[in-house]
Amino acid sequence: MNEHLLSALHTDAAPYTTTRRQLLAGAGLAAATSLAPRLARAEGSTITATIDTLIDKTVERMTLTQQLGQLFMFPAYGVEMTSSFLSSLQTAQPGGIIFFGSNIGADDQVKKFVNDVHGSIHPLPPFVAIDEEGGPVVRLPQDPVPGAVELGLMKNKTVRALGKERAQYLAEFGFDVNFAPVADIAYQATSVMASRSFGNNPQTVADKVSATVVGSAAGGVVAAAKHFPGHGRTTVDSHDAIPVVDISKKEWLSSDAEPFAAAVKAGVEMIMVGHLDFPQWDSLPTSLSRVATDTLRNDLGFQGVIVTDDLNMGALAGMAPSEVLRRAALGGADLLLYVASPDSWPGMIAQLESLVRTGKVSRSRLIGNVKRIARLKYQHFQLAERAKG
Repeated sequence: MNEHLLSALHTDAAPYTTTRRQLLAGAGLAAATSLAPRLARAEGSTITATIDTLIDKTVERMTLTQQLGQLFMFPAYGVEMTSSFLSSLQTAQPGGIIFFGSNIGADDQVKKFVNDVHGSIHPLPPFVAIDEEGGPVVRLPQDPVPGAVELGLMKNKTVRALGKERAQYLAEFGFDVNFAPVADIAYQATSVMASRSFGNNPQTVADKVSATVVGSAAGGVVAAAKHFPGHGRTTVDSHDAIPVVDISKKEWLSSDAEPFAAAVKAGVEMIMVGHLDFPQWDSLPTSLSRVATDTLRNDLGFQGVIVTDDLNMGALAGMAPSEVLRRAALGGADLLLYVASPDSWPGMIAQLESLVRTGKVSRSRLIGNVKRIARLKYQHFQLAERAKG
């Protein structure tokens, strides 16, 4: 079906282009100026509709188990592909894999490992992600770009260029997603994010986040701004406990929201939601909160992929793992990140499938999440172009 649709699009391209040239030649410059944008929009709409069709067909052909696997990002194991790890990937078919320092061997070894992960699952390859902020959070020791504290003192143009440089460096290894930039505003030197933030001024942080997002896209890597709705006001680390940020939506919109709004405006493709207690918003942690998701979608207009922070972190330790999974599925995030899975990968997916089959979680809404992930994969991996070729 994919090849058929794309072949049809390719076949129609020449007559369409000829017709457009004839129209422009016969109508003069004024008409050309008027018609060209409309024809370009029509062409773009045709391509978009075709990709939508491909995504629908791809997802429809997957079993429910395979569909739900796309909603998980699990950790890599070891420094190279093993038969055991390959079996895990092909059985669970997760939407993504995250690498840490323990997965980094020699350069050629990393490249081959990432390539092997990409080749393990069809038709939607897993995203291969990494936390490469610079500064105190570095997985690749030869990363040529400094961290956010230093970048925050530089001109936006320089930050954009360095964002591209880091992305190109990551892309050489094959990484698809970088869980950066940090969009948290470190208002005080005591902030837990002080060593990872671009600064203490909302506009400065917003500018650097925007520049980094644009640079990362130019370098071929998906950026993921974090930790929505903002982790910078607290001294508590969500790895250990849940931080409380007691501000209203109105106050947030004029402060902590600014870097995330700037990221959205810059075209960021992924945003990570943190484990934060915003008591004036909801009683649930933001990573599990429908209110937080709706705020990101509706107030900021973000239509990309929402990923949770690691769902096995200390901030959520007071909740049973099965309840965390249930709440996360209900909360609306697209991609559920597990740095350390509390169950086997198939076991985690089976838990979610049970919630769907018993009607406790909406299947249609989760399929919407799967399609959002699939859309980003079609864009990033150029799957439509591959099918066409």
